[in-house]
Parts: sequence; C-alpha cells; structure tokens
Amino acid sequence: MPLTKAKREQSKKTVERILNAATSLFVAHGYHGTSISAIAKATGLTKGALYAHFQGKGDLLLALVRKFEEEYLDQTIRVVDQAPGSAWDQLQRYVSFSSYFAEQNRELCLLLTILSSEFSGAGHEEFESEFRRLYSKYARFLRKVVEKGKHQGVFDSSLDTHHLAYVIIAFHDGVLLQWQRSKEFLDGPDFVRTYRRMFFHGINPLTEKNQT
Repeated sequence: MPLTKAKREQSKKTVERILNAATSLFVAHGYHGTSISAIAKATGLTKGALYAHFQGKGDLLLALVRKFEEEYLDQTIRVVDQAPGSAWDQLQRYVSFSSYFAEQNRELCLLLTILSSEFSGAGHEEFESEFRRLYSKYARFLRKVVEKGKHQGVFDSSLDTHHLAYVIIAFHDGVLLQWQRSKEFLDGPDFVRTYRRMFFHGINPLTEKNQT
C-alpha cells in the first residue's frame, strides 16, 4: 500500500533527524566509536525503527557522503561557475561561499574531513573509494578554476595545477579541523576572516598593497 503524502513527509523528517544525529556522533566519536544504538537513542527511535530507514551504519555513512556532495560540493560548483569576473574572482567566491556554508553547516563539512582520515588505509574499500571519488570531483572543479586563472594571467603559471587544487582543499579542511579543536576560544567569523585574508594576501604587510 503506497504511503500517503503525510506519511512520506513524516518519513522524510525522520530520515533527516537520523542523518543529523549520525553526523554529530560521527564527528564527535568517529565512525567506529559510534554505535547504531547511540544513533537511535539520539534520534529518539528504537533500533528497529531506525533500520526501517537505513540498513545499517555503513548505509548511513554513504547517505551522509551523498548529502555532503549534493548540499555542499555540487552547490559550491554551481555558485563558483556562475560567478562573474576572472578566475581570481571565482576563487574569492569559492572561499566566501565555502566559509559561509561551513559556518552554517560545520558538522556536515567536518564529517568528510574527519571520516576520510579515519578510513584512509583502513581496508574498507567501499568507503575509501567513495571518499576518493568525492575528493577527485572536488579537485577537478578546482583544477578548472586554476587553469582558467593561469590562462588569464591571474595565477602563477609555475605552480602545479594538480597539487595547487589539493592545497586549496587542504586549507579548507585544515581550517575546519582547527575550528573544531579550538571552538571554545575561537570566534568563528573572525577566524574565517583571518583565513580569507591570509589565503589571498599572505602575512606580509606589503603583499596586499602590492596587489591593489
């Protein structure tokens, strides 16, 4: 018997609650340190009710990877591709948007960084291949921006495109991790502003003047 519209909406809300609870617990305790029982308890469900929506913890993790891809990465690519101006302007749009998104969705952004490290070389090929696929997609998008910038003469053509793309990702991931570690004494907006200024102008006081 097909679900009514009300039941479909209720099921959608339940799935979102499960995903949000799993995100918080995975970020706080890691994948291996989080049990299905803990996720069910945090969601206010029985384990049986949770299994009605997800086959297990691995199914939940893959759903969260897809959520990150759709809500962050795909949206970031669209926003940057539609940004007017040069590749330099597009890179600034990338940093602004990714910083804003991370401020609003800190745990979702942290999830990929934390769990990709947890599974690196751990022998879980299904999860590792998903993380590799996602980071490869992320890097392809940034390589496109870098190559455009080199062609326009706004990026240093001597820098290796492939490595620069991953350095940009590393900046983003590293800032997120430090924010998580030190959130009790870091002011989020000020921390992000410092990151953006250093990313684009370095720490030399003459650099910004020379670029204006």
